[in-house]
Amino acid sequence: MSRIQTLSHARHYGPKGSVFGLYFWSAISGVMAPIIVILIGLIAALIDRQGLSVSSVALGDHLSIPIGTFMNQWGPLGQLAFLTLLTLALSAIFALSLYLHRRAADARARLIVRHLHQKIFKQSMQRAEIEGAAAQRVRATDLINRRLPALQIGLAFWYRVIPRNLLTLVACVTVAVLVNFWLAVVAVGTGYFLWILLGKFRNTDADDVRDWEVPRLRNRMADLVGRAPLLARLQSHGLAEKAFDSEADMLYRRLEQREAKLSRIWPLVFLAIAAAVAILILGLGVNSFRIDSSLRLPAAMVLAMALGAAAMSAARLTALAAQLQKSGVASDTIFQYLDPIGDIAASEQRVGLRGVRDGVDIEGVSLFDSTGNPILQSLSLSLKPKSLTAVLGTDPVSTRALAELIMGFGLPSEGRVTIDSIPLRDIHPRALSDNVMWIEPAGPIWDGTVMENIRGNDESIGNADIVEALQKLDVYERLHRLPEGLSTYLSSTDSDLDVETTYAIAIARAMVHRAPILLINEPPPPAEHLSEDPCLVAIQELVASGTIVIVLPHRLSTLRTADRVILLNGSRLAGEGTHARLLTDSDLYRHLNYLLFNPYRRKNES
Repeated sequence: MSRIQTLSHARHYGPKGSVFGLYFWSAISGVMAPIIVILIGLIAALIDRQGLSVSSVALGDHLSIPIGTFMNQWGPLGQLAFLTLLTLALSAIFALSLYLHRRAADARARLIVRHLHQKIFKQSMQRAEIEGAAAQRVRATDLINRRLPALQIGLAFWYRVIPRNLLTLVACVTVAVLVNFWLAVVAVGTGYFLWILLGKFRNTDADDVRDWEVPRLRNRMADLVGRAPLLARLQSHGLAEKAFDSEADMLYRRLEQREAKLSRIWPLVFLAIAAAVAILILGLGVNSFRIDSSLRLPAAMVLAMALGAAAMSAARLTALAAQLQKSGVASDTIFQYLDPIGDIAASEQRVGLRGVRDGVDIEGVSLFDSTGNPILQSLSLSLKPKSLTAVLGTDPVSTRALAELIMGFGLPSEGRVTIDSIPLRDIHPRALSDNVMWIEPAGPIWDGTVMENIRGNDESIGNADIVEALQKLDVYERLHRLPEGLSTYLSSTDSDLDVETTYAIAIARAMVHRAPILLINEPPPPAEHLSEDPCLVAIQELVASGTIVIVLPHRLSTLRTADRVILLNGSRLAGEGTHARLLTDSDLYRHLNYLLFNPYRRKNES
């Protein structure tokens, strides 16, 4: 893809708001620099000649600036005051245009990225039904934390540079050519040569590899230092010392190569710059010593300033090209995510669901994310009413994706998920939301009172039922002490409620709604020891009443209580059975239990 087209998709993807102001101020600031350069040349010519008494002023071979006849009526001081004030006024306009242009460029970039934020949010809702919500969380973290900021930087840089610096470059080079063609050609050619020379000294791929190897070698040396005492006990006969010396030799060879290259760069660049300056001085001298030369001091000043402004613009364009290379990758990643996805059956064609009689069947399901990485592979399970199933695994994305499959998130590439023998894709989303409930440590809590958070939209649930549920969960007194009791307004960012309280509110919601399928992401155990977990007791009551409960456990008591534990190793089923049986039969399960539930290990880590 051409560099100039790198961000074209993003630039045309935003809202169709007018960008007239952005490009207007960009054009004004772009042409203002050469105009100010010419005015400074006129001031220099006025001082050099002790006044201007001609109809036009020659500033080089082919650059002649007409001046108004009214200026001839003024003395040198009046002319100087007029040109100085005019230059100052145009400089103020230039500064204002730069400010307004930058503000407009940044605002345009923000507007596009904000629009993309909204598009990504909507796309994640659609992709969740195919890839699962857990995969969207991982992708969204990358897109929002890395890709969108990189794209915003690139867009803002683009709008600041194009077309302003392009106009300045073309206009200033044109002014320099009009002042003296050959000197301008020599200056531009010399500048291009220096740019190529500097490019030769930039890091190549091999340099990048060497730079990457330096920290790797240091890490290996540190690892050897840590292992050396152990190796010494194994009668290794100095092998650790030899390996350490070998790694040190490689490290310092890499450092020597890098330092040798850096030591060569700047002397050569200095010599090249000195040679370029010498060539320009000789050219300027040859032109100045000619009797009929038009390249006097004012023209030389215009030439130098025009070339300087052109060089600055060229540097900005070069920096833009480098930034586009970085932002282009972010842009490609974002728009790949926003590409249209496969069709999903229309909600109107789906069926309803009144309770769950036979249970949930997962038959040979394989699920992949949008990059082709497996989330679940060849998974088959049967979940029956009146059962408490815990799902434990090495990858939290896979365990959560299994729970989300039952909520209708994730379109398996193989296999199918059914509820009461009805394919999940044929069940209306509203019916799923009525029969499947999700619980997490944060509730979830939405904006509303405590009562509204528990009751939801079901007005048939009475206040007495809510109070009874909260009392069973041992949080009624805690909530009653809130400023307005159960009528206290809550929000998802409310910091007044601890995790145990928000989790209990969610369990109370499940108790009063009696959802046939309950999916739980459990919080860690509380700091204080409880002889009995009221939330777990409530979950067991729901199971006894016929609810299918699938829990992602973070408490050992839940694992011990579960009728069955599903063990996943990455995306694959690694075992299933009771907690006691898996502790006996599975090394992986014992290892996970030690990592997640060993109280002494947690105490030492804290």
